[in-house]
Amino acid sequence: MREDGRVRAAVLLVVLVLSLAACGGSDDGPAKELVVVVDAPFSRTPYLGTTIARGAELAAAEINASGGISTPDGQRTLRIVRSDNRLSARRSVDNVRDAVRRDAIAVITDGTGAGVAWRAAARADMPLAITFAGGRGLVDPDERPNVFRIAPSDRGIAFRFAEYLVPKGLKVALLTDDSGYGVEGDASLERAFSRNPEAVAVQITLPSTAQDLAPQVLQARRSGATALLVWAQSPTIAKAIAAARGAGWDVPVFTPPPGADPLVRQQLADHPEWVDGLTFASGRMTAEVGSGPYTTFRNSYERTFGVERVGVRTAAGQEVVQPPEYAMYSYDFTRLLAAALAQSGDDPKKLLQALEQVDVRGANGDERGFNERSHDGVVDDDVYFARFRDQTFRPVQDDPLSRTLPAISQLG
Repeated sequence: MREDGRVRAAVLLVVLVLSLAACGGSDDGPAKELVVVVDAPFSRTPYLGTTIARGAELAAAEINASGGISTPDGQRTLRIVRSDNRLSARRSVDNVRDAVRRDAIAVITDGTGAGVAWRAAARADMPLAITFAGGRGLVDPDERPNVFRIAPSDRGIAFRFAEYLVPKGLKVALLTDDSGYGVEGDASLERAFSRNPEAVAVQITLPSTAQDLAPQVLQARRSGATALLVWAQSPTIAKAIAAARGAGWDVPVFTPPPGADPLVRQQLADHPEWVDGLTFASGRMTAEVGSGPYTTFRNSYERTFGVERVGVRTAAGQEVVQPPEYAMYSYDFTRLLAAALAQSGDDPKKLLQALEQVDVRGANGDERGFNERSHDGVVDDDVYFARFRDQTFRPVQDDPLSRTLPAISQLG
């Protein structure tokens, strides 16, 4: 009997040792906190910066509330730190260097300065995740293996505009601002419309610091343009619309995602009718599985941060709110980062490799992961068009993809 007891005790000891080994080497102390820096233009385009940060913060809070991340090196939690780049490439580089000094695990950025800031991150094998800017040269797995993007690419948006506008027989004036965002957009638009040069009336650069864009809009009008495609930051878009409508020109206006920024409606609040008909292209918020996943994400976002009030009302006096869009991209990246950390542990090189392999269910229901050949996490075909009427937008009905999408509630 004593011998049987000793055998049972030995077996229990072996089981205990194996159980501890199966825990992945985690220690008994508190989980180690990993810093993720959000580098965004909080002071220059507050909506964009804040919504990117909040998406990451929501994902981190959910991950931490579930016990954190079990990695080969122990349990880990995430902390999001905000850094304001003020739409300055130099400031963005400084913020990334500061993130390296903090031993941050990753940087999430709108894309400002990413074309130079990536080097500072690369020296530390730190992933840099772009969640807004879609410039073609920003992401290159061979030249910039540490750069990833979850956002519609400029190429995808520009080519969708070409296939949408050219069949309408419009003469399009391409107006791009002189910011990095506008310069990248101009290059993509030129490629997209190169097969149909007859559809382009004129290409004009808009000075982003100008208070009045009447001279540039007048030049577009005199060119014979029958549509404006304004690729610029949201303040410049608002000024271009004001210049056209203030001159009595009721020309259709098309924009990339910044056209939906609340700032555009806020700056045109004295003339809400000027916003009617504004059409923007963006990444779809719902997927083939329906609106359920996005609604769940939005409800969680608004419970945590409250609704995003645009600051305008409909003609009937109903308050308009902004659904979180770019928050879902930073949210998805943060969850992808957690999935990669679960494989790689604290080794930065292994983390970069793991980011190419993992996938998660995205906020909108899509399967989200990075293409190994492009490091992009949003396919070009996911771009849709929406049009404003009475301060809210709905998917257009004259585009095959857009008309299949549900309208997203925007009334508070």
